[in-house]
Amino acid sequence: MKFSPAKRERTPVAKPPPESLHRVEGGGPWGPTQFDLPERDDSNTQAVVIVSVVGTVILLVIAGLWALWYFQFN
Repeated sequence: MKFSPAKRERTPVAKPPPESLHRVEGGGPWGPTQFDLPERDDSNTQAVVIVSVVGTVILLVIAGLWALWYFQFN
């Protein structure tokens, strides 16, 4: 027995404000952004490396503190 899925009317979730058509600088249609976003075709290798290194350092610090606590109190 096969059921056909219910058909739904397509409606936009949100639309940019009308004054967004006149904005030239300072971000996208929703307003200024906190930082410049990279281009879609741009490589983000540097960001991946930085996040990986910072994450590794944080994990090593946590592991070191845990080992210090473990051997100090046991």
